[in-house]
Amino acid sequence: MKVSTPLLASLALALGLAGCGQRDERVMVGTLERDRIELSAESNEPIARIMVSDGETVQAGQPVLEQDDARQRARLAQTQAQRDQATARLAELRRGPRQEAIREAQARLEASQAVTVNARETLARARDIFERGLSNQAELDDADAAWKAARAREQADHEVLASLLHGTTVEELQQAEAALEALQAQVRQAEIDLQRLQVRAPMDGVVDRVLYEPGERPAPGATVAVLLDQARMYARIYVPEHLRARITPGARLELRIDHRDGWFDGHVRWVSSDATFTPYFALTEHDRSRLSYLAEVDLAATDLPTGLPVEARLPIEAMD
Repeated sequence: MKVSTPLLASLALALGLAGCGQRDERVMVGTLERDRIELSAESNEPIARIMVSDGETVQAGQPVLEQDDARQRARLAQTQAQRDQATARLAELRRGPRQEAIREAQARLEASQAVTVNARETLARARDIFERGLSNQAELDDADAAWKAARAREQADHEVLASLLHGTTVEELQQAEAALEALQAQVRQAEIDLQRLQVRAPMDGVVDRVLYEPGERPAPGATVAVLLDQARMYARIYVPEHLRARITPGARLELRIDHRDGWFDGHVRWVSSDATFTPYFALTEHDRSRLSYLAEVDLAATDLPTGLPVEARLPIEAMD
């Protein structure tokens, strides 16, 4: 049977078109990413200074911005003064009463004893006069009340002197020590609050964006700046359903990055266990109804910009 030349040309063209429509089943797409670190404010104080700009490289511990610290410095000074007062009080209790205070209490007791003796003699005379019918009951009652008041004052002065002579009790010392520890803790808390008004970079990275301007007042917990981790670059790819069983943590992939020649080696660090639909940038007529799994692939390169499209594929031997 002979086949005409036009028929052979038509068959060749159909085979060529079919070949062009075929798609590499090993290929996965995604983008280059870095870990994003959101820096948040812990206070609602207004922003006083911004020390970095978008795109700037920063080192771990470097200040990014700081909030107004006038209120917190006043609070710290107040707690420090209260701590110093409690420290002095504890030292006074540990030292015990001064000799001047003891001598003063002794003199006060001697004076009240003299008053008591005089009141007792006055009461005796008033009772004698009353018994002879030379005074009334009211005068006797006044003398009796004066004697009782003098005796009470003497007893009170005696107790004051006794407490000074015996010194500070264990319970008083324990209370003073506990009060001092509480105020020391408040000082440490105030110092920490003051330090946290300065937002610092937790690691080496690049400032992606500062979200506030000087004078603005962020809410507590609001993100004020975003850093990109400089130390680690990875590809976020979408694994088609038919490749999910082969893409496991540790698996090696070949990666091709836009505007870079050749292929890079990468290793899968993580694969999602939950499926999602293929993202819009990877959709083809072949993929529209397919599910995919998000995966992260570590790269040795760290000098690449984020956001570049990346194409990943399984090595041929992994498909066997």
